[in-house]
Amino acid sequence: MQQEELEEKITMLEELIQGFIQRITIIETEMPDFLKSFLNQYKETLDRISVRIETANKRYDDKKIQQQMDELKDVVSRVPKVIDVKNSHHFGAWSKSLIIGVVVAFVVTAGSFGTALYLNHQNDRLNEEAYNFWLVRAMYPKTAETIITGIKNDPNTFIAKAEKAMEKQEAIAAAKAIADQAEKDQKVARDNLEKVRSAK
Repeated sequence: MQQEELEEKITMLEELIQGFIQRITIIETEMPDFLKSFLNQYKETLDRISVRIETANKRYDDKKIQQQMDELKDVVSRVPKVIDVKNSHHFGAWSKSLIIGVVVAFVVTAGSFGTALYLNHQNDRLNEEAYNFWLVRAMYPKTAETIITGIKNDPNTFIAKAEKAMEKQEAIAAAKAIADQAEKDQKVARDNLEKVRSAK
């Protein structure tokens, strides 16, 4: 079986080699004729190209080109490979003044803006207080008259009484807030207790 396959492969190779030899023979016989006809057709063009090449070569002086290349190599060899650069910057008189001016302008602007915000807040508070007193004057004219008379007659004593009354009201409000919070906590505790009891 293997002998037959080998003989078959050898036969195929022989046929391929024979075909290859025939093709090479055709190329060897026909190629020179083709080249001759190509050269005959383009002979004038090739001659013109060769004349132009020779003319171009004659235009440039080889010695001059070589001399210029040598000069360039000499210049390149004299250039240092590493160039140290020292870079320093200092502020001049005008730039120092400019920076100081900008900083001062920024500080003044920030201060003015902060002051404006504070005064606006104070103005709002005073407007609210004035509005509240206007309401008291409109709804309770006798009370408003008592306040105005008390401030005119003895302002220090009246202001001290008012401050004590305000402290008392603030203490009552704080105690009420604590009581409300304690009531909320107690309610949450009761709800948690109910949840625990209902879970059993």
